[in-house]
Amino acid sequence: MTPRQWRASNWSDRLPVMTPEQTALNEPALRRARLRVAYHGAAFKGWAINNDIVSVEGVLTDTISTVTRHPVAISTAGRTDAGVHARGQVISFDIPADTDIQSLMHRINGMCAPHIAVSEAQWAEPADFDARRDAVWRRYKYTVINTPQPDPLSVDRAWHVRRPLSVPLMNLACDPFIGEHDFSAFCRKLDQIPGAPIPSMHRYIYEAIWHDMGEGVLVFDIRANAFCYQMVRSLVGFMVDVGLKRRPASDARAVLLAKKRDHGSQVAPPQGLVLWEVSYEGQKIRP
Repeated sequence: MTPRQWRASNWSDRLPVMTPEQTALNEPALRRARLRVAYHGAAFKGWAINNDIVSVEGVLTDTISTVTRHPVAISTAGRTDAGVHARGQVISFDIPADTDIQSLMHRINGMCAPHIAVSEAQWAEPADFDARRDAVWRRYKYTVINTPQPDPLSVDRAWHVRRPLSVPLMNLACDPFIGEHDFSAFCRKLDQIPGAPIPSMHRYIYEAIWHDMGEGVLVFDIRANAFCYQMVRSLVGFMVDVGLKRRPASDARAVLLAKKRDHGSQVAPPQGLVLWEVSYEGQKIRP
């Protein structure tokens, strides 16, 4: 099923999008909007727009453009992979200044349910707010189901690890990651444009901890200024190996200093990962 077929079969009450010629003639005054978005990643092939796939960005771009009758380009705090979920993604974009922002939120929710939902919609302050550039930190959570039998109800929201895990050992492995480090060993490098500068893999982790929620549910909570590609899933895969006693917790510092990705641990599957929260200047941490 193509993205347009998916949209046609799942959205309702669509409005026609204005052509570029119509838009140029009207040239409405624009204002920047800011939305807090949640989505279930299993329904999409990741965040970013790409040809012939259904992506979160593609669905939101088409929906917002349809409702406002104005083409939009979305800035986002984090580009999640296929299968990864979000509870507190933040996006910003420019739309006609006379748009009813609350009505826009309700229309998006009606057209994109049940896989995408907007929980907050407001006009951006300051006016040049950018969801990606102005983010102070991001917070992710990763869920592991650590029971002998799998839980069918969490199959697309957690990683099932059958053998017992040691939470104290996994938390011991977290300690070397706190602070600013080069996370090259835990980041998958994207294809580089010839001649372009090599991006830095330095990141600052404010907190990283495993919580035992009971009944075999383990949650990894990590907060950092930013994350590189597959960083959280790589860290989780490494720490699960520590929790299974396949390698010592002391390997964490050694791998970090080696700056080589071939550290031997698997990358955790995407379905357990949730972009939980994005924070901006003066914003409080959500529970």
